Amino acid sequence: MNPFPIVMASLKRHWIMNILFVLLIAVAVAIGVGLTAQERALRQGSAQAADKFDILIAAPGSQTEIVMNSIFLQHSAINLLDGPYWGKLFDDPRVEIAAPLAFGDSWKGHSIVGSTPQFVTYLSGGLASGHVFETIEQAVVGAAVPLAIGDEFEPSHGHGPEEVLDHHHGAELHVVGKMQPTGTPWDSAIIVAVEQVWDLHALPTGHHEPAGDEHDHDGSEAHEDHEDHEHEEANTHDDGDHDHATDHDEDAHDHAHEHDGDHHVTRIGPPFDLDELPGVPAIVVRPKSVAAAYTIRSDYRTDHSTAFFPAEVLVEMYRLLGNAGSVMRAMALGSQALVVAAILAAILALMQLYRKQFAVLRALGAPRSYVFSAIWSYVSLLVITGAICGLGLGWMVAQSVSRIFTAETGMAMQASLGSSELMLAGGFVIIGLILATLPAFLLYRRPVVSALRGS
Repeated sequence: MNPFPIVMASLKRHWIMNILFVLLIAVAVAIGVGLTAQERALRQGSAQAADKFDILIAAPGSQTEIVMNSIFLQHSAINLLDGPYWGKLFDDPRVEIAAPLAFGDSWKGHSIVGSTPQFVTYLSGGLASGHVFETIEQAVVGAAVPLAIGDEFEPSHGHGPEEVLDHHHGAELHVVGKMQPTGTPWDSAIIVAVEQVWDLHALPTGHHEPAGDEHDHDGSEAHEDHEDHEHEEANTHDDGDHDHATDHDEDAHDHAHEHDGDHHVTRIGPPFDLDELPGVPAIVVRPKSVAAAYTIRSDYRTDHSTAFFPAEVLVEMYRLLGNAGSVMRAMALGSQALVVAAILAAILALMQLYRKQFAVLRALGAPRSYVFSAIWSYVSLLVITGAICGLGLGWMVAQSVSRIFTAETGMAMQASLGSSELMLAGGFVIIGLILATLPAFLLYRRPVVSALRGS
């Protein structure tokens, strides 16, 4: 005999209660599915964000804070690594790319980071449009920054609401390039020459002559003219031409004073002068080989600096995240067990309403297996429907959380259903199918006579 007509009739007769049962199961499954899917999305997003940061070198301090500052652009106060310690990296034969990172300014919530032109190209794998900055007045923006090539903006000191920040008045920056999307917080960053950040904060700019080669040339000519004049003065002193020499000295002094007052920076990027380098929060290093990576990390683990692989910090963060996730998944499993128990209790009460109908069927010749199949199929259908709905609901919740997290951090996160989520839902279904035998077995064993009498 086919039990499904009885099952469909039961579903239609108490459809409101059945929908509530399905929703309870769906929510219970969605909690577990959403947790595992979101945790995996967070791991993948953070690993992608750290992909280009092979080694970080910074002043001794919390490695987690250094990672959050340098990779995820969640700025906090950290110690600065003195220039003489990190400036040597540019001449290190083991280093393919070394790039300082200087923070401190922002524009409408977007971090402004000072670095080198090489770092921009390396980070984004080439620009979507425009070119890298060539002067300190130019900037390259991330893919998510609402600025176009040719736009100008004024940086603000610090991070926070624009209306409470101090603006660097007169420091207009011009957008000359836009990076390719990276799926990292750097899509919301603005990168300028590191000299720009140093110059705005009245720090040395890493070059001995801030005005560039032209300044050096003019200075050397002035110096040669001054030496020639001193020689002429020595030769003409006996002739009484002292007044002319004094006038020339005063003119040379005035010219040098005016030139020294010009702090316009024309040189950017390496090579830097070690004695002119200010401190920076961190240095990104890409080694030429795996062996070089380990030797660099070892060499820069000193009393003055720390060096580490960001992946090491992420693994520790994943471990803590995994522990928290395990606790939350255990709580989710507990809630699922309670939901199943509550549903089974409700179904047992509901089956009491059907006991006379099933007793009549038994009296008409229906075998006990028919009663068992009908009740088990009814409960199983509710469990399976709820689990399928829970998969979809958990995926939608995880997607929504990922979008919110991406909008807040800039780290691309894409939640998806994987084997873990399918196994979780499948396990829930298996447990539900096993427990569904309980009400079916109770009515299966009930004598026909006692069921007809209502006892």
